[in-house]
Amino acid sequence: MSVHPFGREAETSVRDLFEYFKRCLQHGEWELASACVPQLVNSIGGLSEELQDIIKAIICHPYRLKWGPIGSPHKLAWFWLQVLEKWTKERIPPHIKQELEFLLLLEELGSEGLTETRLQELHEAFLALRSEERGNDAAVKSSIQTLLEKKKPRLAQTLAHFFQDQSCTEGRALQHTFIQHLMKKLGKPEGRHEWVEEIYSVLSLLPWCSPRSDGQLETLCETLWAARDGPLQEERVLGSLLRPRCDTLLSVYCSTALRLQRDHLLRNAPETQADLPEAEKLTLSLCCHKDRPSTWKTIFFECLISGKHFLEDHLL
Repeated sequence: MSVHPFGREAETSVRDLFEYFKRCLQHGEWELASACVPQLVNSIGGLSEELQDIIKAIICHPYRLKWGPIGSPHKLAWFWLQVLEKWTKERIPPHIKQELEFLLLLEELGSEGLTETRLQELHEAFLALRSEERGNDAAVKSSIQTLLEKKKPRLAQTLAHFFQDQSCTEGRALQHTFIQHLMKKLGKPEGRHEWVEEIYSVLSLLPWCSPRSDGQLETLCETLWAARDGPLQEERVLGSLLRPRCDTLLSVYCSTALRLQRDHLLRNAPETQADLPEAEKLTLSLCCHKDRPSTWKTIFFECLISGKHFLEDHLL
C-alpha cells in the first residue's frame, strides 16, 4: 500500500505524469504523450532536461518506434520537432532539420508516382551535395520535369529549392528546366483557362539564382511578350515575376519588352520627308500609335531608363 506523499504532492504529480508520458510513447500514443509536454517542460529535478532529450532522440531516431498511426517515421519525427519548437527553446542542428524536410518531400514525391529508384537517386544526390560532392544532376532535372508535366509546379519548385541552396551552378541548370518547360508550353498556345493559369503558376515559382544569364531567360521573356495580348495578360505576367526583395526577373522582362516595343514602333513609324533621328522617329511613332495604354507604358519605361521627360529632346 503506497503512502501519501505529504508535502510533496506537486513533485509526485509531475513525476507520475512523466511516467505516464513514457508509457504513452511505448504504446505509440503520440497525441496523448504530446499533451503532457506543456506541464513537464518547466519541471524541476532534471525532468525537463530528460524530457527534451527523449524528444530529440525521437526526432533523430524515429525508425524503430510505433510510427504506424502517424503515417511514417519521418512524419513522426516532424510531429515531435513541432512539439519541441513550440514548447521549448531547444533546437536540433539545422542539417538534421533540412534532411528531415527533404525526406518528407521524397514521401510526397512518391505519392505523385515517382519510382523508388528515382527517389533513391534524389536522396543520394542530396547527400552528395551535403558532402560537397558531385550528385546525380540528371535525376534532379528529370524529376522536376516530370512534376511540371504532372502540373505540380510547387513540388517542382520545392525540390529545386534544396539543390539551388546548395549550389548556384545547379540552381541555374534547374532554372533552365523550368524555362524549357514554359517554352514548350508557350510553343503550343491554348486559350483554355487551365492552360493560362498553369503558365502563370510556373512563372511565379521559376527559381532564380544569379543575375548572370546565357540568354534563355531573355528568350522566354520575348515569347511572353509576344503572347501578352492573348492568350496571356501582361499584368499577370509581371505579377508572376515579382519576387520578395528581388526585382531581377521583372527587370529582365521589362528591358526585353521595351527593346521589342521600340523595334516595333520604329519599324512602323510614319514616313517623313526628313530623315529624323531615332529618338524623334520613336516619339512620332508613339504619338501616332492607336494602342494608347501600350504607348504610355513605353513612354514610362523610356523615361525611367533615360531619366528625362520624353519631350525633353524636342523642346530644348
